Amino acid sequence: MNVVRRLFAHAPADANGLNYHGLPTYQRSLAEHYVQMLLTNTLGSTFYASKGTNYALTLDLHQAMLAQNPLFAAQALVYAREQGTMRLQPIIGLVVLSTVDLGLFRQIFNRIILTPGDLQDFVQIVRSHQIRPGMGRAIKQTINAWLLNLSEYHAIKYGGTNAGSMTLRDVLRLTRPQPVDDRTSALFSYLIDRERWRETWAEQAPTLLPQIAVLEQLKRTTEPNEQRALVESGRLPYEIVTGAIKPDRELWRVLMEQMPYFALLRHLVALQRAGVFHDQAMIDYVVGRLSDLEALRRAKILPFRLHAAWMAFLPMNEQEGLIRQTLAQMLEMAFENMPAIPGRVVIAPDISGSMRGTLNPKSHVRYVDIAGIFAGSLYRSNPTAQLLPFDTTIRQLDFSRHTKLMHIIQQIGTKFGGGTAVSAPISYLYARREVVDVVIAITDNEEWASDSWGGTSFVKVWRKYLAEVNPNAQAFLITIAPYPHAVAPPDEPNVSFIFGWAEHVPAYIAQSLLGYADQLSAIEQITL
Repeated sequence: MNVVRRLFAHAPADANGLNYHGLPTYQRSLAEHYVQMLLTNTLGSTFYASKGTNYALTLDLHQAMLAQNPLFAAQALVYAREQGTMRLQPIIGLVVLSTVDLGLFRQIFNRIILTPGDLQDFVQIVRSHQIRPGMGRAIKQTINAWLLNLSEYHAIKYGGTNAGSMTLRDVLRLTRPQPVDDRTSALFSYLIDRERWRETWAEQAPTLLPQIAVLEQLKRTTEPNEQRALVESGRLPYEIVTGAIKPDRELWRVLMEQMPYFALLRHLVALQRAGVFHDQAMIDYVVGRLSDLEALRRAKILPFRLHAAWMAFLPMNEQEGLIRQTLAQMLEMAFENMPAIPGRVVIAPDISGSMRGTLNPKSHVRYVDIAGIFAGSLYRSNPTAQLLPFDTTIRQLDFSRHTKLMHIIQQIGTKFGGGTAVSAPISYLYARREVVDVVIAITDNEEWASDSWGGTSFVKVWRKYLAEVNPNAQAFLITIAPYPHAVAPPDEPNVSFIFGWAEHVPAYIAQSLLGYADQLSAIEQITL
């Protein structure tokens, strides 16, 4: 209670709300809050909010934003899907949009619904009746227009059946799209009734649906050379091949050769689960592909993606450990794909106790892990940058400029705990009268404690730093949790809030320092 009273006593006069600890905070504008939710909320439980609470808040936010400004809401949904690589929240928002503005709904449907998996989730949310009473003619027409452009690849990949889940066949039976030519007639028939398709369309399939024809032929052959030839000619995805036949070693090599670098990274766990790495030759092949520095450059893979693959791939034996070691080695090579942040830069990851929250209930990735990979990557890719991990003080870590990124990430991830004082890195710089140009903090913004130098709020210390040390300094607060509170007013000079942890964030900061619009303005520039 003494801490609470002390912080209230020193709270900025313009603070206009309370955070989860009952301490002064700033309420975001509705637009900011909405964008933050889209880019950070996975509907999982966080340190301060349960899954049910998060879901109720997201529905309220979708409805409030659409009531106030449907155009901005639609632009934000597109931004979250395309730039933030978020999926579920934009789909939920699209369902809510369909109850408010059908014109905007039609305009952005194809930019939110990118795969049949997205469509299946959209239909399932609609049919839950939690957001709208039913599907309706306009929704069915929009879905059917999307289905008319369905590719063979997507029909093959998503054309199976999953117990308890909406399938493409279910969607087709619900919306009843009218084929516009023989190709779509054959494709819809293939998804709805395979036996009837074989009777009606099998002879025309090589011309109308060549990839599906190759798959059907693959199912009927057991000759390894013919199988490999069919997979190569049809460029069949590994998920479909393994559902149809049991690949031998040479066929697995063909399947992996078809995977671009990024796809190989994403599918390592699936390959492990399929038993591919029981063969040392396959491990050697994957290690060779992953070690290709030129391929890494061409694919423009950033350290975040390699770290995600490293986190997900858990070796079952010493041989598989070579793959994980290679991922860690390539992590150190990916910095040339990172943008340079101009000026004297400070990177400040939040390592307080609330950062132990995970991205979603199924994930082992914590907010502190996200902070670690962002901070370490930015630090290593900017040679003059300082790294200042903080809770209520600065936690100096024991490493040099040449320390491996993985070691930096691990140190940040194991040193966390304690209270949150987002003011700490600024107080540290102010006390030393150290002139810096850019401060990048990665935090959940749940400030509730005073820092070691007596600072009681980020905004008060920041204003003092600008007034007495460097009036041109810029602060970027990367918010990686869905909490609604802010440590500064939305229009605070020289402070930018960035929501989400997607790979585009470092480039966005670099562009902002060159005069690029802030995140909300960037969203408003999106053409629908």
